Amino acid sequence: MAARKEASELVKSARVRGSSKAEKRNNAESNNDDDVNERRNDQRCLLLSTTYGLNSSHTKKIQVGLRANDNGFEPVVKLTGNYVDGICFDVDTWRQFQSNIKHVILYLSNENQKAKPDPITVNNIYITFTTAYGTKAVMLTYKENANQPGLDKEVEESQPTKKRRTYAVAVVMQKATILGLENIVKCINAHLTQLISIVDTVYTCDRLLIMEIELKLPHYIDLTYLTPEIIKLTIKSNYREIEQALQKQIQDLTFLEVYFNIVFEELLALRFNDIVRAILLKHES
Repeated sequence: MAARKEASELVKSARVRGSSKAEKRNNAESNNDDDVNERRNDQRCLLLSTTYGLNSSHTKKIQVGLRANDNGFEPVVKLTGNYVDGICFDVDTWRQFQSNIKHVILYLSNENQKAKPDPITVNNIYITFTTAYGTKAVMLTYKENANQPGLDKEVEESQPTKKRRTYAVAVVMQKATILGLENIVKCINAHLTQLISIVDTVYTCDRLLIMEIELKLPHYIDLTYLTPEIIKLTIKSNYREIEQALQKQIQDLTFLEVYFNIVFEELLALRFNDIVRAILLKHES
């Protein structure tokens, strides 16, 4: 009864604010700038993630996990530097990048080699051979558009690394960081293989979770006035029932035993806004 009363109060406040269908649509569908920020936020929150430090100061890290996309989820390897934004490799790009690590190590290890090799392009990743603070380094740059040209080499070489203006996210790595990366490649690949084997089941959990939340929404509430607060209250009031309903519908016993609990918690914690958006868009008409 207390939950029902609280939900009713939320509905009343929503009516007072005069939230219309058009307003809900405007809130659910952001502008282009907001879409860019959302995409960056999505890349920061990876499900079932593992993080490895690449250098002694841990200013460079590799994170392996599942990233949400338009078709569900995909395993990715995310390289981050001093900033939150990082460079994400999908499985194909990561495999191609591995084949080029030997060229990077050769350049960084050969003190007699003064000439810089030509840049390497791997799908949306641009690898530039350069220097940083007087030491050989490589700069990895993520290109939003794979057809977008790379950095101008003359401009790049004439500017200090810290002051370079790049058109996308960039991470500079020196020899110690690259060797640290080489040391954990097998760990990364093992984790990717594990994620590939369960990615479809994680997507199934995500879809079932949204369906179960919708089924638990109070029937006495006019869905025209549905709000994130009401959805949050619904989850809180029916948490155990929703969890059990999902468990009964997952057929993979190994997934249920090893992964389900953490996936369920991470979907609610890390993807709550996406879940709310999906429900609001579905009921806006």
